[in-house]
Amino acid sequence: MSNISGAKTSREEEIAFLAMEQVLGVEITLADAGGGSKMPDGSWETHTGRCIVEVTSPPATALMAEWARAKKEGRPQIENGSMPVRMNDLAAVCNELLESTWAIENITKLRAQPAKERHLFLFARSYDVGDYFYRLSNSYEDGAMEQVEDITLPEGISDVWFRGQARRGSAQQPHATSLWIARFQAGVGWHRHVVVIDELDLPSPAPGIADDPVPAELRHPKDRT
Repeated sequence: MSNISGAKTSREEEIAFLAMEQVLGVEITLADAGGGSKMPDGSWETHTGRCIVEVTSPPATALMAEWARAKKEGRPQIENGSMPVRMNDLAAVCNELLESTWAIENITKLRAQPAKERHLFLFARSYDVGDYFYRLSNSYEDGAMEQVEDITLPEGISDVWFRGQARRGSAQQPHATSLWIARFQAGVGWHRHVVVIDELDLPSPAPGIADDPVPAELRHPKDRT
């Protein structure tokens, strides 16, 4: 994802940055403000050096266009179609995604920048991919564990994150959302995390796709420039 000069984070970038900050204990700055599409989305410093992240998703242009039409016409936003379950085959699904053209473009962008760590943060706009990400990040509270093998990280990439299930907060915390995340780290393997995101810390959703659930003046996303 890319930002023009002076821009702030997109909603999807901010979700990723907030989640990573909670997990890693870092402060992420917007790296591509003014840098165009050649720069990664975010960066931070550690005692070992500079780290960078690119936030992206599989293309879903047709679906987003249909949802925009549905919102404009007052129709429900419905996703049609089917996807193979591929039970116990999630590692192969991940490897196939990372070999896709859209992923390679983002991986190439990360490789072009000097960094100690290069992170790729993936989210899904459509259910066909989102279901895989939900299962990757599943904490399996019901005890029914699905087997997930190690994936093959692209050369030069240290971590790949997969944004999974989101669950709204309680009546006592109406703006809080619990977010499940799977992370594959070079030399370590799989991690699974649950973070809490405050809706008021996020930019508004795209107006052509969804109505804002809270007044815009209540929002206070970080200034990351």
